[in-house]
Amino acid sequence: MSSYGALYEFTEEGMNAFRRVMAEGLDETTLDLANPLIAARIAGTTSFDARRFATSKEMAQAIISAAGQASVGDLLTREGLWAWLSFVMRDQLYSRMADGRRRLGEVHKWYPAPLNDFQKGQRHLVRTPVLLLSRLGRNADHLLCGDPAVAGELREQLTSQQDMFHPAFQEVARTLYYDEQTGKLRRGAGGKGRGSSRRLAAVRLQLDVTWDLFAITPSELLEKLPEEFENFRRHSVNHGDPAATSAAARESDSSLQPAAQGV
Repeated sequence: MSSYGALYEFTEEGMNAFRRVMAEGLDETTLDLANPLIAARIAGTTSFDARRFATSKEMAQAIISAAGQASVGDLLTREGLWAWLSFVMRDQLYSRMADGRRRLGEVHKWYPAPLNDFQKGQRHLVRTPVLLLSRLGRNADHLLCGDPAVAGELREQLTSQQDMFHPAFQEVARTLYYDEQTGKLRRGAGGKGRGSSRRLAAVRLQLDVTWDLFAITPSELLEKLPEEFENFRRHSVNHGDPAATSAAARESDSSLQPAAQGV
């Protein structure tokens, strides 16, 4: 574990060196984090321990805590910070292969794109969990319960459109797919099966044609989902998830049925 007195961000020179180290295999020791020409301390932030985190949520909580007096919203736009964090946590996030090279995957998982570049900016393994937790709180549990090194299919499916970053939609997704007792995803949440996260993303687009999904409650949205989601709804009610319990207690409104049919 490496400890730092504050959060830092790579300078322009540091970003260039970071890219060369990660993409070109330059010796990692050449990236001197103590050199102010490479990395600059971010005012107002506090100590950060680059330890091995069990989940993406645990990692995001540690980073938000280290933000201290700095605005998390401001930090999200600082690409140098997310590159620095990628580097100091590289051993967990980007493990080595047999030949010594790191498993980097797609470039924007480690080299942060601008935050306003929605398609690329949301792929970063460190910034995206912080973004989700800061905006959604507990309604990001289903998106952040896995290993920080793996974004996972469910996160990719349920954050692929910008309007999915709405608390009501993500509360419904959490209700369906997150097991409160185990802290893990329910079986079948990923993949292409009935009621899966991929199906929820598709159904959302179709319901959005008829309903203003941001003007209804999570319980109402849960009610509008077609029968294929019933297995997940039933498990949610049994485990006492608030949105599902509320939805189960309401009588079905027959006027909503046409919107759900054929989805």
